Amino acid sequence: KMSNKYEKIKEDRYQRFVFTLNQCGKFLLDATDEDIETCIFEDFDIGVRGDICDDNLEIFIDEGWIDEEIKEKCLQLRSLFLAIQTEQSQIWNIQSVRISKVWLEILELSDEIKSLLYY
Repeated sequence: KMSNKYEKIKEDRYQRFVFTLNQCGKFLLDATDEDIETCIFEDFDIGVRGDICDDNLEIFIDEGWIDEEIKEKCLQLRSLFLAIQTEQSQIWNIQSVRISKVWLEILELSDEIKSLLYY
């Protein structure tokens, strides 16, 4: 019974990971300010730290839910996103999500990761 509970916890983590990735993508280029605010600056901001953490990625690798390529791209995604806050805070805003090359790279990378997911 315990192992079933642990499996459920791992699957819940994976579902949150997918949810987080789904908050970020090129679809936001046509989204409202409110949607960008919610998706990027609330849901993705929280999720990229918690759901795309090293521990989770290792679990997903062990389970065979992601491969090394997906893991590396996730680490890159997290790194790019967090770097905006610390090193490029001038583009930490809704308007920049639509026009900045750095943001475009993040949106495209998230879409690429989603396209690679097989579980």
